[in-house]
Parts: sequence; structure tokens; C-alpha cells
Amino acid sequence: KGRPCAKDYDDVTQEFVTATVAKYRAWLCAQSPMPDHGQETALLAASWAKAHQLTGMNLGRTPDLSKLITSCGSQVRSELKTKLCPLVEVVFSFHSSQSKSAIKKNWMLAEALKEGTNFAFKVSFLKALLIQKIINTMWFANKHDEGIMFLEHFKPFPYPTLTLVLAAIECCIDEWATGKWGDISFTTQEYCSVYEAYLKCLEDFDNATKEVHVL
Repeated sequence: KGRPCAKDYDDVTQEFVTATVAKYRAWLCAQSPMPDHGQETALLAASWAKAHQLTGMNLGRTPDLSKLITSCGSQVRSELKTKLCPLVEVVFSFHSSQSKSAIKKNWMLAEALKEGTNFAFKVSFLKALLIQKIINTMWFANKHDEGIMFLEHFKPFPYPTLTLVLAAIECCIDEWATGKWGDISFTTQEYCSVYEAYLKCLEDFDNATKEVHVL
């Protein structure tokens, strides 16, 4: 038996799953984009309850349906990285080439961008442009995107979502670490510690600058 799909179920179940997935994705992105098991379970329960409230349907929370909904987490992260990769390549001027000089330049560029643990907070117009572009593309491009459907979760723009973007940018830069592009999966296992470090930096910075309203 393969991975469960929404289309495997009847229309009523599909409607319920669609409502649950929409809310799960919104809460996931805004609150816990790299959830541990406890956070994932809490997000699922809250999304399920909200879908029940919206649709009036009372479906049993089977393991297959639960897995169908929680798998959205890895889909969100994969979708974000897929959209980011070409932007990172262009914005930071990485070049796909077999020439030794280009490979060396890519390697040095990746090293420079990663220099120091707080690379994401170095003032950079290009970086700010990249972050704004991916936020618009990922969450505000059309009426079905989470930022538009669930504006209450995205205004003001949540730190966890911004942190996810920063971690994804780091993943895209890591793909150029050898000088040649190589695919790296943007997974919780590999990048949760990066995400948590950035989130702490943002929160610490916010606490230190509250009086002057920098963030």
C-alpha cells in the first residue's frame, strides 16, 4: 500500500481533508514550521477541530488521514526550497559551470555567505530583496495561498515563518558548498538546529530592540 492520497477517499472526506490541510499548513507555517512530534500532534488536533467546526463533519481521525495531513509539513518545506533555489542562484550570482575558476568562485561565495553564525543578519539589499520575493511568491501569490486565506496568522509576518525562509536560504547556499551545485533536502532532521538558532537570534534581537521598534 502506497502513501495515502486525498483522492483515495469519498467526496465528503476529501472536503474535510481539504479544510484540515488548509488550516494545518497555515498554523504550521506561522507557528511551528519545523515541528517536533508533540507540536505536530497539537497542530493536527487543532486543525482537525477547526475543520469539524467549519464543515460540520465529524470524521474519525484514522492513522492514514492523520499522516495525509501531517505530511504537508515536508511538502511545505520542499515547495519553499524548490522556489528559492533559482532565486538564490541568481541573486547571489552562483554560476553552474565545470570551469575550475567558476567552481572556485562558487565555493568562495558560499563560504563568504556562510561566514559567521549570523550571516542572515548582515545588512544586504540583495538578501532583503530575496526574502521579500520568496515571501510574496510562497505565501501571497494567489488567493489560495496561506498568507491571503489566513491573513490573521500572517499579519504581522510571524518570526517562525521568516526563520524558515532564512534556514531554507542557508540550505540553498549549502548546495553550492563544493563549488558545484548538488541537491540537499530541506528536512527537519538536517535543518532543525539551524532553524532554532535563527529563531533564537530573531527573538533575542527583538527583545533587545523593543524600545526602538527595529523589528
